[in-house]
Amino acid sequence: MTCRLPPAGLRLVGWCRLVVLMLLALVFVTPAGAATRTLYERLAYADLAVHVKVIDGSLRLAECQVLGVLKGSYRGEKLFVGFRGMADNPGYTGPRAAFPDGSESILLLMPSLDAEGQRHGWDRFRLVGGATGKIDLPNEGAPATLDAVRRLAAIQGLTDIHQIWAAQRQLIHENNPYLIEAGFAQILKFRLGNPEMVPTLLEYLDSRDDGFRQSALLVQAQIFRKSQTRGEPLGNEDHVVARLLTVTSEDPTPGVRVAAVQALHAYGRPDVVAALEQVAREDPSQDVRYEATVSAYRLSRGAGAAATVP
Repeated sequence: MTCRLPPAGLRLVGWCRLVVLMLLALVFVTPAGAATRTLYERLAYADLAVHVKVIDGSLRLAECQVLGVLKGSYRGEKLFVGFRGMADNPGYTGPRAAFPDGSESILLLMPSLDAEGQRHGWDRFRLVGGATGKIDLPNEGAPATLDAVRRLAAIQGLTDIHQIWAAQRQLIHENNPYLIEAGFAQILKFRLGNPEMVPTLLEYLDSRDDGFRQSALLVQAQIFRKSQTRGEPLGNEDHVVARLLTVTSEDPTPGVRVAAVQALHAYGRPDVVAALEQVAREDPSQDVRYEATVSAYRLSRGAGAAATVP
């Protein structure tokens, strides 16, 4: 027996579904959103970033010795952090910050305010984004993390947008992985890719880091789309496309091969359709085969439409 709802009932179901999705977004997306932000983005939300050593983390307010100020201004030798943050909210199941005595970390902070918006005290702070506002420093590699935060904070302190964009583009030329990650994220977010980056992007295709290879391909796709929109050839396109085709068939990571297919699609020329069709038939990953199938179809359809134009 099949039950059919009248149109009014269908509309009610639709509204209920929308309300449920909105509630899920509030419960899951808002607290966890901070966890998906890059270091650059998390730092941007902080009024103060400090390098600290924990004196006493057993109380409600963690007592910390300030070893250095990385962003903002603070002259005190100690500060106190309400480290539970979002974990104090009813129903919160996300990560909780821990402050072991003697440990060192970078804290991304905002002033601690009462219910009326007044500061609890000049030395009282809360973590930005809950537990993600605390960056534990490893025994090895701490200087690289500290340097990255200082560098990113300096970029955020610039006032000229063109200088900011130039500095963000420059980050992918660094050796520090935190800076490289931030650079790729900002380039993709603000569509800062340009032809001058192409040689560097091709070098990243040999990186051992899956994320860097994938990001380089996404930026290359961005550059191709800009070139198509403006009708400006990139130069040396044959070499670039050959490298992308190699990635689609040889890279060990499916996500990277998907990004390579997307870059070839952004290239937008029908001469890559045959190669994409081969990927669609032979790649072991369903995700890659699907992406190649869709890309080949769209490029073929676009070429057919162009051929019919008198």
